[in-house]
Amino acid sequence: MRSVFIGLPVLAILLSTAATSAVSQVATVPAAAVDINALDKELKEIDREISAAEDDLKNYEGGLLVALVQARIETLKLTRAIMQNRIAAERGDTVTKVTLPIRTLDPERAKEISEEIEKQNQVIAQAEADTANAGGLVGALAISRVLTEKLTLAGLRGALMEAKYGSVLPVDVAAVPPPAAHQATPQATVPSGSSNLASAAPEWADPEHPDIDYSAEVFASLHNEGFKMHGWWAVLESKAEIDDSPRIFAVNASAYEKHGFMTSFPKLTISCREGEASAIYDTDEFIVGDFSSDTLRTTIRIDDQTAQTSGWSKLTSSKGSGLFGGKAQALMRDLIDAKKIFIRLEEQKNHDETFTLAGIEPVAEKVAAACGFSLLDLTKEDYRAIQTMLNAAGFDAGLPDGVWGTGSAKALRAWQEQNGLPATGAPDRATLTAIGH
Repeated sequence: MRSVFIGLPVLAILLSTAATSAVSQVATVPAAAVDINALDKELKEIDREISAAEDDLKNYEGGLLVALVQARIETLKLTRAIMQNRIAAERGDTVTKVTLPIRTLDPERAKEISEEIEKQNQVIAQAEADTANAGGLVGALAISRVLTEKLTLAGLRGALMEAKYGSVLPVDVAAVPPPAAHQATPQATVPSGSSNLASAAPEWADPEHPDIDYSAEVFASLHNEGFKMHGWWAVLESKAEIDDSPRIFAVNASAYEKHGFMTSFPKLTISCREGEASAIYDTDEFIVGDFSSDTLRTTIRIDDQTAQTSGWSKLTSSKGSGLFGGKAQALMRDLIDAKKIFIRLEEQKNHDETFTLAGIEPVAEKVAAACGFSLLDLTKEDYRAIQTMLNAAGFDAGLPDGVWGTGSAKALRAWQEQNGLPATGAPDRATLTAIGH
């Protein structure tokens, strides 16, 4: 028999059922061993779910959502083929006994699976309700959850057939064709009116932010050092000395308007170096602080949100404080849609500064891509849905457990490469947009 592609969640369900059953064998089964009418009724339910899945398939043009629906359809068709073979065997005209491959029937297990199916239907109903109230990327993730839960339901149907009626595998089932490769989304065009700006502004000006005076000395100096402008941010891209991994260093220059530009001024920087993210407040003043502590009391207020105070790590330069690793990543997620951030570093005196964040989105995306993390606030269920879709598309992300490890990142990198996206291994906005295409 040719191989049949089944998503890993379904495969896990089928394997767990097999563990409680007898080893597959050739056995003699009485012709009236099962309820034909019950089988017919369940066959109609499978047909209804296949029809619904095929209708779902019409809603998507490509991407991993299509692969997820395809896996669900093929799982249901496999179950349907099993049921049809079983019915044909049980309806023999003159034969009172038939010989066929089976597993020992397990009524208790069948009851448990039936209860799980009822619960799964409730989960799907809730997921569909969540989808109705969501839009954009959140909506795309909500849709992926619905399809993931429906794939799980399809697997439960197959497991129920095995436990309740015994399994008769079909002789031949076509393999799932590979999903159509996603066509990369065209780059956004330059906003109208930017051509006039380009003729008047310096070559390093960001046309997306005509309100910023890029003729200021600070931007000219940064440009001469190899930085590229994104709003109030200047970004330098290079490679780490130790392993040639991508290195991103971005500095926010908005404080120069208040302090003027001579040799330096207070800065907010975000970066990725050798796989570690950082966010640093450089006051450009010597910090005395508490010599017995490695942290400095730092308060931030993003837009009009409630101020938050925590201990940031001291800088070796003794001129500021910073966050590193997961804490820096969390701050970048909070800043991605914000307009400004106020920062106060407390010691013998307060070091206060407000930074305008215009241009933060593409800059933070560069840092996140270099360090391999997502700027989206994804839940465990979100990661599980992404893992399931990757598996359904033939990219081995491992068991969909909602934990984003090296296997999941490797699978996503392979999918990103195939679909013309930066191979970061992180489910960033561009990737999730492509997944939901």
